[in-house]
Amino acid sequence: MMKLLYISMFLLTCLGCLQMNAQTSDTVSVVRGDSLEQYRLVVVHDTVYIPMEQVKMPVDSSRIIYTKPVGRYDRGITNYRFIPKNKWIGGVTISVFNFESDNSRLLFSLLKDIDLNLRTLSIKPFVGYAIKDNTVVGLKFGYSRISGGIDNLSLNIEDLDVSLKDIKYTDDSYSFSLFHRSYIGLDPKGLFGLFNETTLGYSTGSTRFSRGTGDALKYTDTSINQLNVGINPGIAIFIMPNVGAEVSFGVAGFTYNWEKQKKSSGEVGKRTNSGANFKINLFNINIGITVCI
Repeated sequence: MMKLLYISMFLLTCLGCLQMNAQTSDTVSVVRGDSLEQYRLVVVHDTVYIPMEQVKMPVDSSRIIYTKPVGRYDRGITNYRFIPKNKWIGGVTISVFNFESDNSRLLFSLLKDIDLNLRTLSIKPFVGYAIKDNTVVGLKFGYSRISGGIDNLSLNIEDLDVSLKDIKYTDDSYSFSLFHRSYIGLDPKGLFGLFNETTLGYSTGSTRFSRGTGDALKYTDTSINQLNVGINPGIAIFIMPNVGAEVSFGVAGFTYNWEKQKKSSGEVGKRTNSGANFKINLFNINIGITVCI
């Protein structure tokens, strides 16, 4: 038993000495002919890369706007900062619509000898101030013009024969309104956003409806005053650091009008009316440019 123990201790001692020699020996000597060359021993370890799950970069939480859910409902929408607090925005929106009877094949299939046109133009410059992140209040001014005419229109269906010509309509109005915009930023970089604009405005203008020419001319002039409340959602995109493009359209509105009319024969009259609109208004689609400073 003691002999086996001595043999084990001797083997361990020899192994330790070999390990020490392996750690301290860092040169190798090689005899080449009549010369002795020495080489330095360098140990190179291989590096193995193990694939890991993709790690997402952390989102800058300072750009996230936390909104309190309404009641018990949380829609889970992350709202990023799109228009920072204390920023000024300004720009102009333009709406243009043009219709010519020559461009409509459907009308030609139903009517004959038709020549009509309709044009609308709306220009609305605005300026606003961000009272808090993604919330802007401001003023909007506007000018709009609608002009149309029927130079000739003939309808002949069985016993129905209708012919109209030399009918013209013009409408010029000026407006002033207060607006409130709420933005929702869709991406952390603040490039894309949605907004809803609520407006309270007043407009005034005049229209003329006429028929005939020369001595046979008959017309009705109307002066219009209107109070309105409108809801206009839209999309905004920053195409440059401080310059963005936007598209909005009217989906709902409430109006109250009071009008005065005067005919070419000297008759006068007045009326009031009110109404509500809950549909997309093709005459209220606006394309604009916004500058944020």
